[in-house]
Amino acid sequence: MDLSIILMIVGILLIIVSFFFKNNSKKVEQDVEELSISIFQETNNLKRRLKIVEEELLLEPEFQVKSSSAQNNTIPNPNIQQVLQTVQQAAQTSKTGQAATKTKPIHQIIISQVLELNKQGLSVADISIRSNLTEEQVRQVIANGGQ
Repeated sequence: MDLSIILMIVGILLIIVSFFFKNNSKKVEQDVEELSISIFQETNNLKRRLKIVEEELLLEPEFQVKSSSAQNNTIPNPNIQQVLQTVQQAAQTSKTGQAATKTKPIHQIIISQVLELNKQGLSVADISIRSNLTEEQVRQVIANGGQ
C-alpha cells in the first residue's frame, strides 16, 4: 500500500472517531455565562437592599475628629492639625446646614430606637450618635414620648 492511502484512511478514521467524543468547551462556556449572570443579579439585588436600608435609617456621612487633646498627642505636624480642624469645622457647618434644611419626618423605627436607648440610660449625645439624629431631634423625640 501506498503511504498516501494509509494517511487518508487514518485521517478518515480520526474524523469518524471525533464525532463520538463530546465537546466539553461548550458546557464550560455555558456554566461560566450562567455564573456571571447570577453574580450580576446578586450584586444588583444587594445594591437595591442596601439603598433601601440607607433610606430607612436616613444614613448620612459624618466626619468626626477626636478631641483636640488626642490630636496634640498623636499629630506633631501643625499643618495636619490645621487641615483636621478645617475638616472638623466644615463637618460641623454642614451638620447645622443639614439640620436646618432637613424637614423629613423621623422614621418610627428610629423613634423606637431613641426611646429604647433612653430607657437604657444613655446620654443624649450618645443617642444622637447612634441614631444619626441631632441632639435637638433626640430631645424632641424623648420629650414627645415618640409621638
